[in-house]
Amino acid sequence: MLDVAHILGPKGPLAKALSDFEFRKMQIEMAQEVEASLEAGKHLLVEAGTGVGKSFAYLIPAIAYALRTHRRVVISTYTISLQEQLVDKDIPFLKTVLPVPFEAVLVKGRGNYLSLRRLQRAVEHSLDLFEKDVAIEELGRILQWSRLTREGSLQDLHENVHDEVWDKVVSDTDNCLGKKCPPTDNASFFLAGGKWRRRTF
Repeated sequence: MLDVAHILGPKGPLAKALSDFEFRKMQIEMAQEVEASLEAGKHLLVEAGTGVGKSFAYLIPAIAYALRTHRRVVISTYTISLQEQLVDKDIPFLKTVLPVPFEAVLVKGRGNYLSLRRLQRAVEHSLDLFEKDVAIEELGRILQWSRLTREGSLQDLHENVHDEVWDKVVSDTDNCLGKKCPPTDNASFFLAGGKWRRRTF
């Protein structure tokens, strides 16, 4: 399995892959504390300054723990910029240098995901729901996109839609049937990281 101290050490895979690698003792100490807290199932609060390498210090032990225990680890970020750094830069880099493969999936807030069941209802009642033709046209584009999208999230739509339209098709708590929802209609919110099941209607 992954040796956190070795990976972050002066002769580890990160040092070999990064021309500007700088060994940081505090980074290894933080990573070991994260590793110990995961193993013990306890909370850990860490304060570390800029330049310590906090992202790798929690990502690597989290990956090691997930691989060893076959359990999922959730990393929640406070800002979108940090989320983008992890998803677009740090995690892809670790996938190229760590000696074992791992999977990572971005899961966004529920309001970002399409509900196929609600989309079907909106299409069936579009003339009653929307007064403007532009809204009905947007709904049609969402319908076409729903047959192609891999994840069913608003960011995957790549075009602007009015809030009044998205509000009618979004997966939300108040309108979710949960386990009562037919398998082909499951909201993509619950399928994030899994197979997006398409339905034609």
